[in-house]
Amino acid sequence: MVCPSIDIVQRLMKVFAVSADNLLNDNENSVVELQNHELNEQLMLINQLDDDEKNALVKIINSMLTKKRMKDLLDGKVKL
Repeated sequence: MVCPSIDIVQRLMKVFAVSADNLLNDNENSVVELQNHELNEQLMLINQLDDDEKNALVKIINSMLTKKRMKDLLDGKVKL
C-alpha cells in the first residue's frame, strides 16, 4: 500500500473539510460527506485509475494550483 504525501493529505482535508485524524481514521463507521456530488463521483473514478494515470493527473492538478497561486501572488491577493 502506498501512503499519500502530507501535501495530498492536506488537500484532501480541504476538499472534505475534515481534520487529518478524521481523514486517516480507520474506523469503518466514519463518514465523510462531500457537498459537491460531482466531485465525489470523480474522486471515485480517479481511484479506479492505474498508478501512472493517477500520478499524471496529480501532476496536472499541481501545475494548475501552482499557476493559480502564482497569479494570486502577483495580483497581490496573497500575502507572504
